[in-house]
Amino acid sequence: MTEPKSIVISAEALRARLGEPGLLLVDTRDRAAWRKATLPGAVHLDVYDYFIPRSDAAGLADLQRAAWAGLTAVGADKARTVVFFETATGMISPRGLWFHEHAGLGGGLILDGGYEAWVAAGGPVAPGTGADAAITGGAAGPAPPAPRADLYAGVDDILAREPGTVVLDVRRPTEHTGSFVHPCCARPGRIPDSVLLFYEDLLADGRYRAPDEIAARARAAGLTPETPVIIYCHRGARAATALYGLRLAGFAGDGRVFVGSWHEWAERGELFAATGVEEDPLP
Repeated sequence: MTEPKSIVISAEALRARLGEPGLLLVDTRDRAAWRKATLPGAVHLDVYDYFIPRSDAAGLADLQRAAWAGLTAVGADKARTVVFFETATGMISPRGLWFHEHAGLGGGLILDGGYEAWVAAGGPVAPGTGADAAITGGAAGPAPPAPRADLYAGVDDILAREPGTVVLDVRRPTEHTGSFVHPCCARPGRIPDSVLLFYEDLLADGRYRAPDEIAARARAAGLTPETPVIIYCHRGARAATALYGLRLAGFAGDGRVFVGSWHEWAERGELFAATGVEEDPLP
């Protein structure tokens, strides 16, 4: 198993670094919560609402411009260490880290346990002021100087994937079987031959599970530390949570997020959708 990269930071460890030069705290909760009370000096960045309807070249270009505009608006490009947090570790702060890494920036971390862990550890809070931005489509500015295309996958990458690559569905089991579908999606189902690993099974009590617990769940889903994975969910947020959880356990070193996720796949009628619990036909 490869040595996992540092991805999360505890509230206690962050308290010891508060005020460190080059440290940027990024609150990814809603704006009202940030304004009411947040970590001292934290900026606000909405990373959740953005998604691309199509994972083609135009969609990727928009994603890169949107991410760069939002990240630079809060000063992430100038910081040495950037810590993303939400109420408790879920589907938002990891998405912030994914945007950060995809933009080619380093030093990104997730505050494990989020704001609740910070308060429980006796960390000080203050009303949110200062930089407030969102990652939104149609940004007119430049793309990042060195984007990480290796963290991104589109429909064509799934269709042309190398043998041994696992397409990992991290949605709820009911979404995987097609018994539940989000109203915004054109149809229910899953990508054929995809493997289910519910993202919430990598979390416990608002934090990531211990690496050995995550590794056990990954192996039960048929993954090894060397398995290349393309991870999808509804619109790309939960996939980032799973990516970093797997990384914590030494898996998904070659992991990519299918940002269009099921929302895009469902919209494209030419792409087959599997449903039910029977064995999928090969794609």
